[in-house]
Amino acid sequence: MKNKWILLIGLLAFCAFFISSIVRESPLLLYIASSIPIFIVPFLPDLKTSQRLHPQRKGVDIVKFGGSAGKPDWLVVSFKPGTVYWTRKKTLVISYEDAPFVETVPTDDYTAALTVLKYDLRVRPKSGRISVSLANLSERVAGLPYTVNEVNRLVIPLGDATELEPANPPASVASRSVELQA
Repeated sequence: MKNKWILLIGLLAFCAFFISSIVRESPLLLYIASSIPIFIVPFLPDLKTSQRLHPQRKGVDIVKFGGSAGKPDWLVVSFKPGTVYWTRKKTLVISYEDAPFVETVPTDDYTAALTVLKYDLRVRPKSGRISVSLANLSERVAGLPYTVNEVNRLVIPLGDATELEPANPPASVASRSVELQA
């Protein structure tokens, strides 16, 4: 709440200096008004709509699990509670291309796992990344005995992710230098 008050005071000061520079026709007041946004910017809210989980990040473990003939069926993302911002971000982007394949997934005393369903996933155009809708996961946790802040593991079926990716991307109709005529 403190940031909202600082932002509001900064906007009011900007408006006051800007209007007074027009009324008094003073370039000095206009210069002062134009410098105020520089001090407002650090207090603006973060507008990024996604957050990324990398295997190199401390407290994050991404592994491929199960499957027959060496092909993994599941992507298991383990993280410390508090790593994922459930309410501030819309999507969680997970890089799984370099994740190691394991036979068993280690567990600890308290593991609250959440399975990601097909409609929660969005495959990124760039291969090796999956986007998970955090809003959908938060809605599903409402009926469970734990909260989203206690979740420390996501289980993602890789079969669903590969089905969402087009096997052969459609070829472009025309290049930029070619004109089509009717």
